[in-house]
Amino acid sequence: MVYNDSYDDFWDVSKLVPKKKSVSKPFSTTPKTADVVIDEPRGDKNAEAVDGKLNFDAYRAEASSPVESSARSYIPKGMRLITRVTIKPSIDRFDFYDTFRKAALIYYDYKCPKCEFTPFYSYKPQYSQMTTAQKKYYFYWRDELRRGNYIKTDYSYVYLYAYEILNLPDKISGEAGLSMLCDVWCAYRRDLPRIDVNFSAWVQDYCLVWELECPFDKIRHFLFDILNVSAFKEFYLSEKEGAAACSAMLAYLSDYDWRRGKYASGENAEMYRSHLEAAMQRVLRVLLSDDAAVGSEISKLSRAAFPGSLCTHSVKCNLEIEYYAISNSPKLRSAVTAALKYTENKLRALIGVKSRLAVKDLPDVLRGIIDKYFASAIENARRARERANAPEYERLYDAPDSERELSFADAIEIERASWKTTARLVEGSEEYAEDDACEPQGEQTVPSGADEREVSDDKYGLSEAELAFLRAALVADAEEEKRICRECGVLPDSMADRINEAFFDNFGDVVLESAEEGFEVIEDYYEEITKWLK
Repeated sequence: MVYNDSYDDFWDVSKLVPKKKSVSKPFSTTPKTADVVIDEPRGDKNAEAVDGKLNFDAYRAEASSPVESSARSYIPKGMRLITRVTIKPSIDRFDFYDTFRKAALIYYDYKCPKCEFTPFYSYKPQYSQMTTAQKKYYFYWRDELRRGNYIKTDYSYVYLYAYEILNLPDKISGEAGLSMLCDVWCAYRRDLPRIDVNFSAWVQDYCLVWELECPFDKIRHFLFDILNVSAFKEFYLSEKEGAAACSAMLAYLSDYDWRRGKYASGENAEMYRSHLEAAMQRVLRVLLSDDAAVGSEISKLSRAAFPGSLCTHSVKCNLEIEYYAISNSPKLRSAVTAALKYTENKLRALIGVKSRLAVKDLPDVLRGIIDKYFASAIENARRARERANAPEYERLYDAPDSERELSFADAIEIERASWKTTARLVEGSEEYAEDDACEPQGEQTVPSGADEREVSDDKYGLSEAELAFLRAALVADAEEEKRICRECGVLPDSMADRINEAFFDNFGDVVLESAEEGFEVIEDYYEEITKWLK
């Protein structure tokens, strides 16, 4: 039997199956190579010569990664709670996501025209998982994002954008990448609240790897929320000066949340925030300088950087962090809570609220810091009210707001110049005929002790009732103060203002401050007023 191909083609089923049409892939990311035969090597650093052929790899690019081939260690700046950070490259040498990095380099400058929003979901979003419509919308959204326009998006788009920042250190510097991460976080955290968990860890690790400081200025308004989800809170509790660091400390170290108080909102919100943060900054500065309160034992944390993210081999690393775990210090938490409540009591007194918070175990040194701050704040506010209510012409005579001390030598020079001007203006007057006549005679000296504040024997023109009121304030006898005012027919506030004005004119500062009940002598002047009254 002779075999005939033409007869047996009947049984070839493959010829009956219709052929598939070729589909173009506008977003293909498969690496492409080409074999080029040349006579001599051209010295291309991205080509390898094999048997007279140069093999060009179109996507061969190594990242200028912040992760070095060997471990490196450094001491962070401006963070007292973190004592040392060690960065070790990943032991795993296999790169699962090398294709993603190559695609990210291709698409980094890619843009698409405006198009409709297309939902996209993936556990670890990558370009290869997206449809054409999803890719078009992503590149359109990313272009708008870079322009500062935060249009509608989805979780996976945000995460893919973050993966680009983490895995392209040769395209995006550390400072620029941190700013981009914080901007997209701030813009979408309300609509996509679950990103707080991941971004709090990625921003923190990004700073530690690139040796950057915590971006308090960008995230201060939601530090409370970050501390609730962060696994390593001490990073956001650095000792850097400023209201943002203070807000973070108060959120984590206090059992009392002042923001939820019924008096801390509305028209009092700004006053509460400014005075409370200013006073507590002084308190925290003292507390954090106390090793007994912070704790002397150093804790260690070791883990992989950028947990839950897509990391290529160029940025994959492990972090070893040495830090003070202040959450393990009950003494510190108790002191911060007590100081915070005492500060709010001061604020309630300022706005005329009689109810007070119970304060337990507040150290005297912290009580004195808060009292001193509010004594100064109250007096500054009183002077500001007086200036605001004064006639317009009187403001021309106010002393300039300057830290420069008054100089008697300058005053003498001003007087000399004024007499010269008078001599020129008064024509025909023999008294001012010569300039020499208006020159001060003899050597002019600054009076000794002129810059020193002293209490004289003079009673500054105070009446017997006012002196009695001052004696009662010296011993904090509020009932005696009220009795004296009733006999004189004046209010305690008016009596205290009269005494403060007299001392300010003669002594150089006020001596009475408002207390929970009545008035008290400011602690710094207690001894001087006692001697003066005797």
